[in-house]
Amino acid sequence: MIMELTKSAELLAKSERESAWREMAKQVAHEIKNPLTPMKLSVQHLQRMWNDKDPEIEQKLQRITNTLIEQIDTLSSIASAFSSFAKMPKPTSEKVDLDAVLQNTISLFKEIDGTTINYTNHLSEKAFVFADKEQLLRVFNNLVKNALQCIPESRRGQITVSLNAGDIGYTVTVNDNGSGISKEVAEKIFTPNFTTKSTGMGLGLVMAKNIVENFDGKIWFTTEEEKGSAFYVELPKYNSV
Repeated sequence: MIMELTKSAELLAKSERESAWREMAKQVAHEIKNPLTPMKLSVQHLQRMWNDKDPEIEQKLQRITNTLIEQIDTLSSIASAFSSFAKMPKPTSEKVDLDAVLQNTISLFKEIDGTTINYTNHLSEKAFVFADKEQLLRVFNNLVKNALQCIPESRRGQITVSLNAGDIGYTVTVNDNGSGISKEVAEKIFTPNFTTKSTGMGLGLVMAKNIVENFDGKIWFTTEEEKGSAFYVELPKYNSV
């Protein structure tokens, strides 16, 4: 019975993986088609201008080429996201100073115009965790980047990152004053989603969840539309035993 249950569990896991990859493949195909349409129209417009000897071809050429470059960048972004998700390296876990990782993350974004990013360490002790330093950097870089993307251009951005004691170790909070997350998006926030939208969460949060859970941690969020969101990452304390 145990062998049969094990076999059934393996088959179910395989089926779920295959289903997830099929869903991602459909999303990738859909998102790739989106930029292809304006690219095709731009090239056709260029052909007509050339054939008609349009006197304003030089001015229009600049606009068309800018459109093509933007769409090519979009395609490149989709390819990069898919590649990063498909080739997640195996973690090399070690004793990591969580405070140092967070300071490193803040230093990458502190020069962003129109947004103030503050970091506060509320601990009186060193915050050591057992994890892969590079993967943790990826998690927090992604959370801060998402927070930036959720802030409307008309609003002065305010992002607060804090390090506190948590139930199982340490909790990192990334709080923003952005547009918040709609109920429809919130329900699928940690499922694979390729998107070309600048405010989309893409695959970053899926990878973040996988990384955090691989280190026996957990990630969750709270949000209020038009007021902002807060993402929480909790990681267990480093145990040298």
